[in-house]
Amino acid sequence: MAKDYREIFNKLITEMKTKKSLGVEKVEKAFKLAESLHAGQKRKSGEDYILHPVEVALTLEQHDFDSNVISAGLLHDVVEDCGYTVEQIKEEFNTEIANIVDAVSAITAKSLKGEAAEILKRDEFAKFDLKEMSYQKLISLGKVNKYAFYIKFADRLNNLRTISCFPKYKQVEKVRETIRWILPLLKVFRAYKFYNEISNECYTILNADNLVKFNKIYDAYFSFNKKIYSEVKETILLTLNDYLMKVKKPTENTQVKLRLCSKLEVINMISDLMDIKEIKDIKQSQFNKVPITKLYIIFNNSISSREARNIVFSLLEDDLKDTLKIIGYENNKLFNFNYLVVQDKFRNKYQLKVFNFADYVTFRNGSTDGTDIELVDEHASEIVTKYIKVKTRSGEEVYMPEGSTVLDFAFKIHKDFGFSVKYAYLNNSPTKSPIYTRLAEGDQINLEIAKTEDGLVKNIAELRWISYCKTDTAQKALIRYFEKLL
Repeated sequence: MAKDYREIFNKLITEMKTKKSLGVEKVEKAFKLAESLHAGQKRKSGEDYILHPVEVALTLEQHDFDSNVISAGLLHDVVEDCGYTVEQIKEEFNTEIANIVDAVSAITAKSLKGEAAEILKRDEFAKFDLKEMSYQKLISLGKVNKYAFYIKFADRLNNLRTISCFPKYKQVEKVRETIRWILPLLKVFRAYKFYNEISNECYTILNADNLVKFNKIYDAYFSFNKKIYSEVKETILLTLNDYLMKVKKPTENTQVKLRLCSKLEVINMISDLMDIKEIKDIKQSQFNKVPITKLYIIFNNSISSREARNIVFSLLEDDLKDTLKIIGYENNKLFNFNYLVVQDKFRNKYQLKVFNFADYVTFRNGSTDGTDIELVDEHASEIVTKYIKVKTRSGEEVYMPEGSTVLDFAFKIHKDFGFSVKYAYLNNSPTKSPIYTRLAEGDQINLEIAKTEDGLVKNIAELRWISYCKTDTAQKALIRYFEKLL
């Protein structure tokens, strides 16, 4: 049955009004514009194209983003696909929405001029270059407009969920692109929920043929425990409300959320615990041996997360002891956070976390504040999540991807230095370090540059230097140089 995009948009607006969100009129205006501009356009599935931006916007609303971000989600394809301009969006809405849409709009062959356009005309791999240039643009502009990344995350999640109409090789290409660019960015932002949802879609696409049996077990587990989960949730809510009424604490908006872990998370937990080699070896009985249900208890913002945790821990030892029993602590290694493991009387295990609402949103979505996105090199084909801080000879601090070499550092400082570096002195040592030496946190680097008799920088690059580089910037500069010589 075809989806009704108007019905989905009405759901979005209803949820905004229920949450008393600001900017509902702005979102409605963005929807009308997007609906008009995308009129007559169809997706590969045959559905109206407007369905895609509406579903992207709904995802953003459900992740509790504001009206500017939701509006940008509705308009995220109008520049790329409809000929509408960034300047027009700025005039109709505001600068933030316009800048976000600009950042996520892909670079097209038509938009390129000069040497870049000529290269694309004669390059059989031009489409790969355009895609890479679009990600470079996203990272570069997104450093200023960080919410643009969340539009991209919601867009990719929707594309992966609606990819079945494409041939398998196209699906795999999209997954490979996601693994290369999107998942590393999600790690940078610590966007836990988006990371789980997107990585799960990737895993499902790549393992579709092997998941048939597991899907049946997964669905049966949830169906069997649905009534139990409902009772646990209701008991926790009643107990919390009774307690908060007694101590005269506000109860409005206190929530209990139960979520089954994604298929990929379940598979990883069971495999790690029981050394399972293949999905087909996973059995129904093994589900109760790991905490595959997430239990979130969320208080309103009048209570700090610390105070909220103290309340819940006290109740677990008293009023809730017959409902849930604490059995230990575990750690999420990927995002490095701890959670309490509790168990109900039916031996179902839960990952318990307690927050106020603001901290819950930050935990789920990550944060645009204090992230390392400024350190990500927009020219890198491999986004890394770990950086080291090194210093120039004069003491200026420079961030480099972990594993970078002296040669990478030379290209970072100046392209001419990359082609002419002979070796380096590290940390005031009199010993020469070769250009393939890997750098460590805190290293101070004094480059020795080759020069002509006239004192000009001299190019001494060799083909083998390409293998000495970690960063894409250095590798590409060397490759282009030697291609011209051939």
